Amino acid sequence: MGERDSRAEWTEEAVVAQTQSAIAAYAHALDAGELDGIADLFWPDAVAEIAGVGVFEGLDAIRQAYAGFAPTGPQLHMVANTVVTWTDGREATAVSDLAFLRREADGWAVQLVGRYDDTLLRRGDEWRFARRVTTFRG
Repeated sequence: MGERDSRAEWTEEAVVAQTQSAIAAYAHALDAGELDGIADLFWPDAVAEIAGVGVFEGLDAIRQAYAGFAPTGPQLHMVANTVVTWTDGREATAVSDLAFLRREADGWAVQLVGRYDDTLLRRGDEWRFARRVTTFRG
C-alpha cells in the first residue's frame, strides 16, 4: 500500500496554502535567527543552494550554513510574487521574488534582491523544502 496521510484528498488551494506558509515561515525564522526553525522546514535529505555561497546537503549542513547569516541587527526578508505549481500531489514548486532589508541609522535600506526557486515535497501530511535555490540579482 502507498503512503497514507490524514487528508484524504489534497486540493490545489491546500497545496498552495501549505507552500506559501513554508515560504513565509522560512523568512520569519531567518530574520529571527532561529536556526532550528529554519532546519525544521527542510526534509533531512534536502538541499539548500545559495548563489555565491555554496550547496548544502542535509540538515546539519543547512543549519551550519544559516548560522553564518545570523542577524546582527533588525532585518527583514520580503518575499513576493510567489507562483506555486502543484505537480503530482506529493510535489510542488514555487518561484518567489526576494528583497532583503536591514535597518540602519537612517532607516531601512535594501541590501539585495533575488529569487527563490523551491521544490517542496509532501511526506505524510507535511510539506517541507526538498530543495531551495537562492539567486541574487545585480
